[in-house]
Amino acid sequence: MRIAPRCHDTGRVSRLNSRSAAFTLIELLTVIAIIGILAAIVIPTVGTVREKAQRSVDGNSVREILKAAQIYAGDNQDRLPDPQNIPNTTLNAPQPAWKWPGILAKNNILTDPSFYFCKNDAAFNGTYPQFIIQPTAARNTLHTTFTTTRSPSWEFVGGVKMSDAATTPVIYTRGLTSTGLWNTTSGVYKDTGGFIAFLGGNVSFYSNVQSATSPFFSNNPTSTSQTKPQDIRQAIPFNTSNTAQSARIYGIPPPAGAGGMLGSAGGALATRGP
Repeated sequence: MRIAPRCHDTGRVSRLNSRSAAFTLIELLTVIAIIGILAAIVIPTVGTVREKAQRSVDGNSVREILKAAQIYAGDNQDRLPDPQNIPNTTLNAPQPAWKWPGILAKNNILTDPSFYFCKNDAAFNGTYPQFIIQPTAARNTLHTTFTTTRSPSWEFVGGVKMSDAATTPVIYTRGLTSTGLWNTTSGVYKDTGGFIAFLGGNVSFYSNVQSATSPFFSNNPTSTSQTKPQDIRQAIPFNTSNTAQSARIYGIPPPAGAGGMLGSAGGALATRGP
């Protein structure tokens, strides 16, 4: 004879199954703690990977700008862009520093404004300019979206010739100071370091360029010093007979301030190396 299960026994089994399927408070807290630990490990790693990936993009931008400057030199008596020798009738700009990238765009060599701004740069406002050159028949004026409240992520050396030493620095990440370190205020990557592009085509990232690690060579041809300069102004062409005709470093300070950067809107002159 089959005996039907009693109703109260069925309810008891359901309650037992429900209890066994539920998490206890300790188990929930353990899971939450594990998730928190994993997040603390993974999130900074993802941020670091993204930053390094963007830095690779920035390095490529520097190479392209350097190539464009060398192409420009090929059509201009082997002289790379030099704001000092670009009259306003040829290219008008709010400050001479803007003429360095501007002349490349005017000659249709490098017209993409995004090459001059790094996404990781605190001075970058999140939107790229529309143009470098104002679209007019004369094409002798810079577009306002390129220059207004902007700070290029690079500083440029004007007054360099293709006949200069291959080790001559031409472009570098904004914020390098005379001590060979990048500044926390004006530096694109704060004090982490920056790129330097040399006339010979070498582009490298340096955490610092202090004397022990400096890639610079003195602009003093009579130098007998074994110490390499850490001030980049001592590594760019210096004219001993007429200092005013020496190379200059151009840069636009970010809104937060110059913070020790060597380049200036009007151009900072080279100084005699050791």
